[in-house]
Amino acid sequence: MEQERILIVEDETSMAKQLKWGLSDDYVVDIAADAGAANAYLNEHHPSVVLLDLGLPPFPDGAEEGLRLLDEIVREKRHLKVIVITGNTDRDTAVQAIALGAYDFHLKPVVLGELKIIIKRAIYLSKLERQVAEYQCMARETLFQGMIATTRPMMQLFELAQKVARTDFPVLIQGESGTGKERLALAIHNLSARYEEPFVIVDCGSIPENLIESELFGHEKGSFTGAHARQIGKIERARGGTLVLDEIGELPLPMQVKLLRFLQESTVERIGGKEPIRVDTRVIAISNINLKQAVEESRFREDLFYRLNVVPLVVPPLKDRSDDIPHLANHFLRVYGQEIGRRLKGFHPAAIDAMLCYHWPGNVRELQNRIRRAVVVAEGTHIESADLDLATQIAGRRTLKQARDAAEAAVIKEALARRNYNITKAAQELDVSRPTLHDLLKKHGIVIPD
Repeated sequence: MEQERILIVEDETSMAKQLKWGLSDDYVVDIAADAGAANAYLNEHHPSVVLLDLGLPPFPDGAEEGLRLLDEIVREKRHLKVIVITGNTDRDTAVQAIALGAYDFHLKPVVLGELKIIIKRAIYLSKLERQVAEYQCMARETLFQGMIATTRPMMQLFELAQKVARTDFPVLIQGESGTGKERLALAIHNLSARYEEPFVIVDCGSIPENLIESELFGHEKGSFTGAHARQIGKIERARGGTLVLDEIGELPLPMQVKLLRFLQESTVERIGGKEPIRVDTRVIAISNINLKQAVEESRFREDLFYRLNVVPLVVPPLKDRSDDIPHLANHFLRVYGQEIGRRLKGFHPAAIDAMLCYHWPGNVRELQNRIRRAVVVAEGTHIESADLDLATQIAGRRTLKQARDAAEAAVIKEALARRNYNITKAAQELDVSRPTLHDLLKKHGIVIPD
């Protein structure tokens, strides 16, 4: 069985070595002497427990740097347990650390036997939380057509999708290619009262412009050259159910007018037809381009945009939900392993690290295809990073820490701008203390304008 990993964050070399010596029989133990080294380590490895001394450079005589690092770890590493190592005179600081999210604290001088008990409990809880998250993933997988997620943005998206599924309002789903927009549309249909009725998808970008009207609205026999028989349009075929207009941004402007009329009146008129036909169909529009920007560039009708944008759903790219990557990867490993009859045990840690560092331009679809390939080419019992063919792709890209830092800085700047650079109000919006926000401003080099 693979040993659990522990990181000791301690600037006193003798203390760090003593702890490592006492714990190395049971765990893989590594040492970081300051917050920078700790962050670099945590971006490369996935320990179960961090033993954290709060007195770290550049303020070794205080707890400021240690508490800042603790806050960052707790916010970014959901199942990682932090045990604070502190002196008897710092009991109040230890209590403050618990309030910030530390799992427990242990007073110096360290009693190794007692510390091992705390570590053992922390690892047990971390494993339990990961198992619960995995079970939640499995439960949501059935509900949302295989869309596996544990991250907060995806949970919020699923909750909103459940709410909108109970209505007949039009829905606009936006997001990058490969993020799972069609799956989300199917989930909304299956969760709605229309689940037993037709689910019809029209790819607006693949139909020639001269055929799109006939495809959507249908035509009568003899209405134009080649119309040898009546054809029912896709809107009518979706009667009682759901019509999905994929890549709606590619719909020609004249068809946008006709679609708007259908949404307003719930009637269609076939080419060559004489009477409008009433059709009860729920419309879900999908786009991988920014439709609001398309409106500003006069490529998409503003009235149609607002008619569709009653309940906007935005599916985040995979790089913005990196905590979901291991869950998705394991799911695809099980699926494709069973498909070809291979019983692979999982991923080598280096393979997990490679997946977390990659930027995934093709999103979930790319992850799915890379793991399908890896299942075929892997020679051992575990998927190696080379099996995923990511090494050359990662070269020259941002590290996970760089990406997170950039995202963190962007969120802080946006909050400050919304609050007119009022530190107190911005800190409240970001759900951090004023001192923490000041530390973050210093960390990212953000200057408050006079």
